[in-house]
Amino acid sequence: MRRLGGDRQGRRAAALLSVIGAALAAACAPAHDVQTLYSQLQSNDVEERQDAQEAIDKILRDGDYEVFAKGAVSPVKAHRAPSIIYLAHMEQPQARAALRDLLKLGKRSMIPYNPIRMKPTTEETDSRILVAQLIHENGGDPEALAALLEGTQGQPADVLAGTCFALGALLDPKGIPFLATATGHESLDVARAAVQALGMFRTHEALEALKPPLHHASPEVRSEVLSALELQQDPQVVDLLKTMAATDPTREIRLAAMSQLGRFKGSASIPFLIDQLKGANADNRQGALDTLRQLTGQAFGPRPEAWERWWQQSQKQLAASH
Repeated sequence: MRRLGGDRQGRRAAALLSVIGAALAAACAPAHDVQTLYSQLQSNDVEERQDAQEAIDKILRDGDYEVFAKGAVSPVKAHRAPSIIYLAHMEQPQARAALRDLLKLGKRSMIPYNPIRMKPTTEETDSRILVAQLIHENGGDPEALAALLEGTQGQPADVLAGTCFALGALLDPKGIPFLATATGHESLDVARAAVQALGMFRTHEALEALKPPLHHASPEVRSEVLSALELQQDPQVVDLLKTMAATDPTREIRLAAMSQLGRFKGSASIPFLIDQLKGANADNRQGALDTLRQLTGQAFGPRPEAWERWWQQSQKQLAASH
């Protein structure tokens, strides 16, 4: 009888512990899950959609960031991007830390979302790009770069390319050395991604990092350099464009560089373009002529002498006016 009573007491204690454990787990777990909320947002029932949105708004107000931190790594890919975006809306330190944590390789995933257009897409992208973009838009995070780069050495090309794109979205200048090294990676995808990311910066260091890939063996990489220079306004860009216009082995790249020089007026580009009229390459001569006409509004022919006389006269008039 004593043994039977002891067994009963043991079973009761075990049951009680199980109930307490379940209660504690429920108390610690988020009150909502994104899978249910996002499904309700797609409901045909207007009230159900409204209730779901109100629940999300309450989560944001209450700072219950764990709901979206969990959703950011959901097995349902379509739920990851909206969870990341909602998490970025939350300002408390724990939420910012959770967002930063998504930059780590262990949290990396592929999401059907375009982080530039900020809209869903059928093409999947590295989740860290969206995270980095949102961190930058929120004013940056001094600890984000370390989280992003940790463990990237020796990773496959697709991971490194995603890292480069994320660096271009994060826009922390301390990431430029990593990108400068990546421009020489054996994978063209990595090299191109690094050049594209460098083009997002507006710093002297980024332009310096674009100089080596000017001479990359792949015309695809050199073409990316040209695209990276397109929106740059730093006067240093002129020398890089001159190098490409005069020496690049690919005709299309030379002519595109020549055309870009038309963004820079006066002595920065005109003497160089006139000098190109004297060269042996017919394509370069025509490209220089087209750019000169567009840049100056003058209609002289291909002979450099006429352009030189006009330029000298223009310089005299400019000096006299001062």
